[in-house]
Amino acid sequence: MPVICVNPTNSSDKEIVNGLNEQNADLRLFLSDKLEDSFKSSLPGKKAIGDILDDTHISTASQGAFCGVFFEDTDSKLRNIFIKAIEDSTLQRIIWLSQSEPNDKILNLKNLSYLHHKDYVNLIENVLELESQEEIDFGYKKISKN
Repeated sequence: MPVICVNPTNSSDKEIVNGLNEQNADLRLFLSDKLEDSFKSSLPGKKAIGDILDDTHISTASQGAFCGVFFEDTDSKLRNIFIKAIEDSTLQRIIWLSQSEPNDKILNLKNLSYLHHKDYVNLIENVLELESQEEIDFGYKKISKN
């Protein structure tokens, strides 16, 4: 099923995107127009590039995708933008990756699996497992060392 990755910005995010590309025939990306061209071109998948601070760009780019993987970085403005984009999308599964604790507004989103991680430890395996399963448990999950 089609998956869209929203806001991958660093080498750890790129590892997750590469893993999703290997297990998914239809990988899409929504990338900030502020990212370096070399980073954008190094990522696999069909790319939409636009204003990451505009929720309508994100929700439009996600049309037709089943799963959305949202990479929350340290920019706190993204939380509300991601929430609005998700609410306006047709995504059936949301995987939200963050190093921050979620708030109630995030946890109340339908079909959301929130992966709270520290420095990406064990995150790739968890994302790939969630994306590949037919049915998953939604809610909050803290990822830690085994």
